[in-house]
Amino acid sequence: MSTVTREPVYLLHSRHYRETSLLIDVFSLNYGVLRLVVKGALRPSNPLKGLLQLFQPLLISWQGRSELKNLTDVEFVHSMPALKGDYLYSGLYLNELIVRLVHPNDPSPEVFSAYVDVMGSLVEGRPLETILRIFEFRMLADLGAFPSFTEDAGSGQSINSRAYYYWEPEQGFIETYKQSPYTQKNIYSGAELAALSEIDFSRKGTLFAAKRLCRLMIEYLLDGRSLKSRELIAKSRELKKLCLK
Repeated sequence: MSTVTREPVYLLHSRHYRETSLLIDVFSLNYGVLRLVVKGALRPSNPLKGLLQLFQPLLISWQGRSELKNLTDVEFVHSMPALKGDYLYSGLYLNELIVRLVHPNDPSPEVFSAYVDVMGSLVEGRPLETILRIFEFRMLADLGAFPSFTEDAGSGQSINSRAYYYWEPEQGFIETYKQSPYTQKNIYSGAELAALSEIDFSRKGTLFAAKRLCRLMIEYLLDGRSLKSRELIAKSRELKKLCLK
């Protein structure tokens, strides 16, 4: 029987399993994304359920012989303030991204580090667009999704800051004569690509370009699957608009 003790994790998602148990997805430092059973978690006498909180750094232990291991212990590392409003929805979005895109049981220490950083930024209330794009960039880079930002995938020449390029999945950026990056989401200026290569979102328009590019790449990796968290965010924004009328 394999046993792991006091592994650093974040809880990503939980749901009922059988009559009194929970099935949880966690993101761990050394084991990647894992699915565990919390036996008897729904019973009033079980203390583990109250400790399994989203967005909180945890130390957990598990054991088992099969692929689906049993959670045996949970400890708080330290308590983080609760996320609220758009920051809560953004946290749910990040959790869903990890569950959908990070390969199960495959250690991803760089993505884990990026998640720790973005959780801190969410708690501190930093500008959402910037912190989300930084996390997406770090995650996509670790997944090997990013093409070269400095080389034309069609010609092999260096990216020209005055030219325009379209993104081709599995290839990279290829020069185009179209000059309408704001009406065609897969077209970017060479100047934008130079800023994106440095993860420099301070330049005018670069943050929007980063959002367009991340959306394209994530949609490609999802292969047609929708994100429930995006639907939740959209519904929340519509509700806000109705309340302001």
